[in-house]
Amino acid sequence: MSNVTSDVIEADRKQDQAKSTMPSKKASPTPQFLSTAEAARMLGLSTTLVQTLVDQGDLKGWKTRGGHRRISLDSILDYQNFSRHVVGSHAKASHKPNVTVVVETPALFQSLTAECSQWNLELDVQFFDSVTEALLELSSNKPDMMVVEMSMPRGQQEKTLQALENFNQRGNAPLSVVLITSEKDLKASMPAGASSLIQVVSGPMSPIWLHAYLTGVIASCKA
Repeated sequence: MSNVTSDVIEADRKQDQAKSTMPSKKASPTPQFLSTAEAARMLGLSTTLVQTLVDQGDLKGWKTRGGHRRISLDSILDYQNFSRHVVGSHAKASHKPNVTVVVETPALFQSLTAECSQWNLELDVQFFDSVTEALLELSSNKPDMMVVEMSMPRGQQEKTLQALENFNQRGNAPLSVVLITSEKDLKASMPAGASSLIQVVSGPMSPIWLHAYLTGVIASCKA
């Protein structure tokens, strides 16, 4: 075999070895930020509600130089998990979800009850203007979930949180609760091992927030 032929064979062998050691192309990574329309489709919400959730800090996003929103995929997944967690075992129930909403601020109570009657949502909403009254109704007419706007002093908020925790610990079917408060670290007042079904959310409550939340509940039920 000539030296030229040997050189060609050796060159081909080295080329084959180089190809075999080349890393294979990886699949394109999942995008970390989505457009408003993509986030809306993923959550089953309108683009307007998604924009509101971003403005309120419930979803994390930023704007491009052209003014287009980019929303964090992680925050979208967190919001989905939160909504599904609140719905809990009632997500696949055959009946419409039954939600109790407690609002002790008179002006906000009137605003929410008036606007909610116009939303035509696929769930039953019952409003109370007193936490005490709502707690007394739990035994006879237990809702699937409860949303409480807490504007009372912190000491009373802690008692409300404890009362709801006691209700869940009595062997009742677990009640999913969202407490909206401006108090910081309210959940820290609960002892270790407290129910994870009670969520504390930074306030204030508004008609836009409640509409977005209830719409998210409906979307989770249909998922």
